[in-house]
Amino acid sequence: MSGFGKAKELEKKGEGPTEKTMLEENSLSKKGSKPAKAQQQKSEPMDVFSDLREELKNLHQTRPKTHLFVGIAGHENTGKSAIVLDAFNRDEEATKNGDTLDIIDFDGGGSASASAFYPDNERIRCWEPWVMQKNDRTAYDYPETHNRVMKILQFAAQRAREQNEPDYDGPRLWGVHVTGVDLWDSICINNMRIVDLNLAKDGIEAADWNKKVGHQWDWAIRKTRFHQMTAICRGLVKLGVRVFWETHLRLTNYTWGKAEDTNPTWRPDWEKASNNYVFQIILCEREDTYDDENGDLTKSEYTATFEKCKTNASLQGQKRTILVTEIGKPPVWIGLPELSDGSL
Repeated sequence: MSGFGKAKELEKKGEGPTEKTMLEENSLSKKGSKPAKAQQQKSEPMDVFSDLREELKNLHQTRPKTHLFVGIAGHENTGKSAIVLDAFNRDEEATKNGDTLDIIDFDGGGSASASAFYPDNERIRCWEPWVMQKNDRTAYDYPETHNRVMKILQFAAQRAREQNEPDYDGPRLWGVHVTGVDLWDSICINNMRIVDLNLAKDGIEAADWNKKVGHQWDWAIRKTRFHQMTAICRGLVKLGVRVFWETHLRLTNYTWGKAEDTNPTWRPDWEKASNNYVFQIILCEREDTYDDENGDLTKSEYTATFEKCKTNASLQGQKRTILVTEIGKPPVWIGLPELSDGSL
């Protein structure tokens, strides 16, 4: 209290601050602290894009390491699998490093070609995608086949990420080749009917088209299932793995039902949006020549046409001869060098 008394004496003599002055100064100091703090917050706003700024610094390191996402379409026995296996086999750097090619072999064409022409190449790995039923009337377990394919592709993606680590030094996954993509589409349709819409209990009932899909938009389920494979394959391409989709041809205009019979053409047999996802589409064909007198086959010329090539405009529409067979002469294999020489 002595301090308070002393202040009062000074106030009476006019030598010290009055009580009113002290209260006003104290009040101003308290009020002044709030605007100062607010001003500080205003001058230093929170950066809502801080995570993207950090990501931007490394984008040049995470850009796609290849752009080979190739769709290969053609009728049976037109050299579809052959051009992929040949491209892998002629890649000298891949051979030196011991790199591998994974084949997810829906239609058996990949393993047949590997067995016939590259029986000693252990770097060609053929995966069996089909899961068989054990105690049922159907051969295939469609839900488990879908799960197995996803697991194989996810395993490939993990290996691709590992080989991109700075300290990795070993064989690399050169490419993933999926044969019979049209069969993958049938797996997705059957699973839509069996698992998602409960229209069938197994593959045999799923083949009964008298059990109609209730709504047009239900087909989006099939599309979503199909493009689960697309999503992982696009990720593989970004990680530097070449991806090849091989499918057959069908007469279609990519509509459904009776409308598909209107002006159809031979198109790749897969979910129609696939045409937009692949960067290159190669059409494989065979032209047979027959003897005018007896009608016997004398010559077959196998060709590959770049129907779509987003990555090299000079190849757009170009046709290449890949194989010539002629009665009484040895076959002449040329292959498609563009798949391995960097042209694409």
